[in-house]
Amino acid sequence: MPTLVMMHGLTGTAEMIRPLAESILSPGMRLILPQAPIPHPNRGFAWWLRDAPPTDSLDETSIQQVENSVELVVDYILQEAPEGEIILGGFSQGAAMALEVMQHSSIRSSVKGLILISGKVLRPHNVAKYLQKNPIPAVWMHGERDEMVPMYQGLEVYDALMNAGCPLLDLRHAKGHMVDLSQKEKIVDWVTSITR
Repeated sequence: MPTLVMMHGLTGTAEMIRPLAESILSPGMRLILPQAPIPHPNRGFAWWLRDAPPTDSLDETSIQQVENSVELVVDYILQEAPEGEIILGGFSQGAAMALEVMQHSSIRSSVKGLILISGKVLRPHNVAKYLQKNPIPAVWMHGERDEMVPMYQGLEVYDALMNAGCPLLDLRHAKGHMVDLSQKEKIVDWVTSITR
């Protein structure tokens, strides 16, 4: 049975995303909830942290923070679930992290699915190139009124998945930067289909 690795967003914690993650697990699945390493000044943690609008591209310092966070997540996965298939997921920063973690040489052959909620792609060329060679089934959820990660950034993720021929569950909605719980059962059904 695969392991679900679910990553929280900016100012979140592993415990904050636990209820959602537990609610989409198939029976017998293992759950890994990494916590980001950088304390946020307001609350919670960040996978990368900078003083710039969230829509701006990342600078070299932020990319280094992302790469350090990827190594932390991969080490955690290798400790907790060294064998077997993995579904990588996340909300907001966590979704962007999932697209980075999936490419890591230590786990990429184990990644069986992606759950990407309200996220963006940090390095579009890298992600597009990787997915072209390794199309991965994915859930993509994004809100049309998302002000934190505008829909145009969400569509960059969507386009990378579609252009690579990834089997895709499109769960766009008319709300903001959030998980649309009215569509959660569709994610549950998708996880069940992936883990059969």
